[in-house]
Amino acid sequence: MFPISNGVNKIYSQFISESPVKVARGVKLSRFCTMKVGGPADLLVEAKTKEELVEALKLAHKLDIPYFVLAGGSNVVFPDWTSQDDERVVEVEAGMMLGVMVQQLLKQNWGGFNFLANIPGSVGGAIVGNAGCYGKEIKDVLEEVEIFNVKTGKIMQVKPSELGFDYRHSKLKHQPELIVLSAILKVIKVNSKAALKEIAEEKQVRLDKHPQSPSCGSWFKNPARGIPAWKFIDQAGLRGHTIGGARISNKHSNFLVNCGGAKTRDIVRLVDLVKTRVQRATGIKLQEEAKLVK
Repeated sequence: MFPISNGVNKIYSQFISESPVKVARGVKLSRFCTMKVGGPADLLVEAKTKEELVEALKLAHKLDIPYFVLAGGSNVVFPDWTSQDDERVVEVEAGMMLGVMVQQLLKQNWGGFNFLANIPGSVGGAIVGNAGCYGKEIKDVLEEVEIFNVKTGKIMQVKPSELGFDYRHSKLKHQPELIVLSAILKVIKVNSKAALKEIAEEKQVRLDKHPQSPSCGSWFKNPARGIPAWKFIDQAGLRGHTIGGARISNKHSNFLVNCGGAKTRDIVRLVDLVKTRVQRATGIKLQEEAKLVK
C-alpha cells in the first residue's frame, strides 16, 4: 500500500477507461531491478504481448504521460519516489481494518486520519456508516469509492458527493446491492512519531471511558442537537438496566453489552425499551447506529 499523487490517480482513471491493458498504481519498483531498490511507480503496465505494449505506449503518448520501457532491470536504479507531487492518495481494500491501514501508512510517514485508528472496523464498513469521531468523518478524506452493483454486475468508480453522506449515514446503508470493494483516500505527510503518540493517548481515553465487555460500541446516534445519546438514556433512568444477558453499561450508557450468555432477543428487547423510555421521558426519538441483520 503506497500513496501516489492525486494527479496520477486522475490519469489512471483515464487510462483504465480507454485501454484494455491492465495498469496498476503504486507497485514497488524494487521488484523489477537487480539492485532491489526503488519506491512505488505512479503507474505500471506489465505487457504480456507486443500488442499490449503497443496499446500502452499509444495511450501514454495520447495522454502525454512520461514513460519508461523496462526489460530485465539489470542496469537500472529507480528513485525512492517517482512523483514529487505532495498531494497524494492511496487505494485501500474494503476489508482492511482501519487500525492496520493507519499503522501501515504511518510507517511511511503518511497519514491524515488518526481519528480512524482506534475505531474497531474495516474501511468498507466505515464508508457505509460514515464512521468518525471528534468532529471528523471518513467522508472528509475520501477521494473515490469502488463499488460493485450486484443487480447490474458492474463495477463503478463513485465520488463521495454521490453517496449521500450524513452523520453516521450514507445511501449505501439502504442499498444492499451496492458493495464497497475499495476506496481511494487522501493522505498527507505527517510526523509518524507524533501521530502514534496521539493515537496511543486516544486509545487510553477510550479504554478509560468505554466498557470492555462484548459490545457493538455506541449503539445509538447522538441526536442532531448535539447532546450525547447517553445523557438521554440516563435521564430515562436506564443506566445498568438488564434484560437477560444484555445490559446497558454502567460505565457508558450508550453501550449495550453482553454481560454473559446474552441472546439476540435480549438485545432487541433492551433496544426497544430504551427507545420507548427515552421518547417518553425526553421527547427524543433515538436512532440506532448498530444494525440488526434480518
